[in-house]
Amino acid sequence: METEPTEGEKLFERLRLLKFPSLAPVRYKESVQLLNAGQKICATEMEAIMRAGYWEPETSQELLDLQQRQLQVAVFDMFYSLTEEEQWIYHMLVDVGLSMRFVAKALDLPKTTFARRRDSLAEKMRRILLNHEIVRDRLGF
Repeated sequence: METEPTEGEKLFERLRLLKFPSLAPVRYKESVQLLNAGQKICATEMEAIMRAGYWEPETSQELLDLQQRQLQVAVFDMFYSLTEEEQWIYHMLVDVGLSMRFVAKALDLPKTTFARRRDSLAEKMRRILLNHEIVRDRLGF
């Protein structure tokens, strides 16, 4: 005797089928403006070099933009190298903010089994990201 799926089970199945693009590009310009509030950031590398005189030049907005684009490429590369199920798990845990216990129950897995999958997913993401030179440079490796 098979039971009818609950509303929650139906919702999770729909969410799984939607395949959300959870790592959408960030609003870079706004975040850089907030980050650099009060700092004088040169528009181009040439301007930074000319202002520096005998000292080390400041980072230019041009270079910051390039680094941000490279970081975005690294994140997109990492995210799209994950399987569909790994992307879904990431989305449910990080973007939607569901608990590990709740997602494990939705996948009909024991908590410890799901915890191991989550940990291996985090390790896989870390390994893929550290393959990119820009990520290693940014983290100081």
